Amino acid sequence: MSDSKSGSKDNLNESNMPLISDDGAEKAGETPEKEVIEMELEEKKDDSTEKGKDGKKKKEKKMKVPKVKADPGPSCIDTLSTGLDMTMRDNRGINREIDLDFDDVLAEPSSAHGFDPIWRLSFVLFSQTKLWIYRIISAIVAVPLSIIWAVIFSLLSVVYVWIVRPILRIVELFLAVFKRLWVSLLQATLEPLCDATGAVFGRVRVSNNLVQSA
Repeated sequence: MSDSKSGSKDNLNESNMPLISDDGAEKAGETPEKEVIEMELEEKKDDSTEKGKDGKKKKEKKMKVPKVKADPGPSCIDTLSTGLDMTMRDNRGINREIDLDFDDVLAEPSSAHGFDPIWRLSFVLFSQTKLWIYRIISAIVAVPLSIIWAVIFSLLSVVYVWIVRPILRIVELFLAVFKRLWVSLLQATLEPLCDATGAVFGRVRVSNNLVQSA
């Protein structure tokens, strides 16, 4: 009986005593689940640190010095109209007939002078009204009429270059041939006759004698 009791006590003691490996693992906290969780946490920390570094780099990249805008340069109209004289727009004087100012239209003789302020006001009204009405109407009409006249003169240039001038050259060619034939004919017929007649009358001498009256 004593042997059976002692054996049962030993079994109880063994059952109550935890395994050394389990205790060591639990104390150290090295179970497989905890290791997986710790690895995930470390990976998340690494990702967060990398993201933070990337964000800082992006912010650093975004913080750039503002670019100075370059000058746009001249427009297409400015480059195409560089040789245009904007002050003297009638260099050849083709519109001198309508180059009329206030003095060319209205004038007061010395015997009939009105009030000076009225004359000054008339000058201002005439010149400014003439100027601004011309500017407004030309702003409306200039663009379409410039296109129309450009088309007309381009067609005239085409007609003259490709039709009229070749025809004139053909006519000049035939006239040059006829001129040579006509000159040759005159040299053969009329030139000797004229030379002979000139030689006969070239010997005639005319003397002027003054007769004195008694």
